[in-house]
Amino acid sequence: MTVDAGAPEETGAAHQTLGDASHPPRFWRSAVVIATGIFVTGLGWPGLIGRLPFGLLLKNTLSLPPEKVAAFWAVATLAWYLKPLVGLVCDSIPLFGTRRRGYLIVGGIAAVIGWAAFAVIPRAYVPFLILMTGLNVALVVISTTVGGMLVEEGQRLGATGRLSAMRTGLEGVMSLAAGPLGGLLAAAPFAWTSGSGALVVGLVVPVTLSLHREPRRAVKDVAVWAAAGKQLRSIVRSRPMWMTSILLFLVYLAPGLQTPLLFYQQDVLKLDVRYMGILQFAGGAGVLGGSAVYLWLCRRLPLRLTLIGGILVNAASALLYLAYRSSTAALVIETTVGFVGVMGTLPLYDLAVRATPRGSESFGYALMMSVRNIAVFGVSDVVGSLLYGRFHLGFDKLVWINAGSSAAVLLFVPFLPVALLASREGKVQPET
Repeated sequence: MTVDAGAPEETGAAHQTLGDASHPPRFWRSAVVIATGIFVTGLGWPGLIGRLPFGLLLKNTLSLPPEKVAAFWAVATLAWYLKPLVGLVCDSIPLFGTRRRGYLIVGGIAAVIGWAAFAVIPRAYVPFLILMTGLNVALVVISTTVGGMLVEEGQRLGATGRLSAMRTGLEGVMSLAAGPLGGLLAAAPFAWTSGSGALVVGLVVPVTLSLHREPRRAVKDVAVWAAAGKQLRSIVRSRPMWMTSILLFLVYLAPGLQTPLLFYQQDVLKLDVRYMGILQFAGGAGVLGGSAVYLWLCRRLPLRLTLIGGILVNAASALLYLAYRSSTAALVIETTVGFVGVMGTLPLYDLAVRATPRGSESFGYALMMSVRNIAVFGVSDVVGSLLYGRFHLGFDKLVWINAGSSAAVLLFVPFLPVALLASREGKVQPET
């Protein structure tokens, strides 16, 4: 059971956008923009702040079974599978004369409109699916832009683990806010969910306007598109890149507990929606604690040890759901899984940033994150929901399958490049 929700020398657009780290004020402004982008595309993602309102609307108002709820999310998150294409666009085509600023502003405005529209469209499956898909497109534009910026800075400064810990720490903060807020919104008229989402995603617009002062001198880089095939061949030849992509897919492939757990909490344990929000809060608190521990570990242990240990504790943490029998047990388990499970997530993010080839930061990193998204939403949650809903597999049996599948990924670790796993945080990575 993996906790969730997706880095040397600059080239061209990256240098124009972020400047040199020897200029602290400019670097500080860029860091704040990156953090804001991560925050709004996390908390402002419908699967976080709207996890309970949307999930319970689909379950109770539209009377959908688990497998159809999972299918809704699998289709609605289609844009997240296409992040590499968006990354290629962001790396090659300026918007309003800028490489990053224009995409952040346009993506933010579009996301605000998408969230606000949920207050007025009919409460029906198809309209919700279409609008949700469009909203995710806007969020992907923001996420891919800041992802490229994160990779550039992480690789250039040898700070892949620290930036990955920052990212996951922010995810923990988001869960702290989204849990109680989502529980309250689930019990309120749906317009409150719509307005709250719009306010969150809109934050990226003023932050970008005030802090990311990118000169409007960027020009279209047609060579990036002309060289797209060459980049893909280079990525395929990059053993760290595709081996890491395979590992990400395998880790997140285990039949998921996300949607089945939502049904189990309400139908079997009869939990109040507000308490379900508190459980999400508890998981976020655990993620924050786990991120702090990994921040300390990654500077003292090579990635190989943290990766292997992370896979083991990730599989073990899933077994805790076997004791998910009461509201009190649920609170303890959600907190523990958040803390322990993040130890399995952070080494994977660290590895993904290290394995991204230089010169294709947005494209390469987005490619690996899209592999993860396909595994989570397109396969894992759908398969888990089918087993639980249509084939009536007990929740306990689903937990055992999830844990066993997660542990089996250890068999793939020996195939990863040794050099990539040997170094600790703070050591600048060789070019991949």
